[in-house]
Amino acid sequence: MEIRVAPLVQMSETRALMKVVIDTNLIIAGRWKRRSASGRIIDLCIEQKLLAVYSGKTKNENIFILEKVRPPADYLHKIIRFYSRAIYVPRPEIRVDVCSDKSDNLYFEAALAGGARYIISNDHHLLEHDGYMGVRVMRPGEFLRHIKKKQENKKEESEQAEYDWF
Repeated sequence: MEIRVAPLVQMSETRALMKVVIDTNLIIAGRWKRRSASGRIIDLCIEQKLLAVYSGKTKNENIFILEKVRPPADYLHKIIRFYSRAIYVPRPEIRVDVCSDKSDNLYFEAALAGGARYIISNDHHLLEHDGYMGVRVMRPGEFLRHIKKKQENKKEESEQAEYDWF
């Protein structure tokens, strides 16, 4: 199975969006439970409320594992939309050796090369390195709570600014 897409996101549009790297386990979880936190994060990327960042290696791993679970056609189309709205980082030049499972280093490499501040994963090999080089690693539910709290804080700040002229 080969997924080929042309990104719809222009680089000039990416500055305001929160950049994230999605681990394979979210794509698999989203296949089985589409209303789960994992599925919702994929939807937020498709809706361009979040900006997914990926490298050739992360995409290859995602597709390799996805082929094993034989997704229905509608879910495969959803993943094609996901990649069409994501930013591709060709050959990250940053190499890291932080995870005990060496194959997980590619997520940090993609995040650092693409300017993503978050890796979203359920993998303990990644989670144990939360904060490495400024990259937060969060579980899907934790990440959704985190961005909701950030939105609420922004709203409170903007409401407070209305009264700052007193």
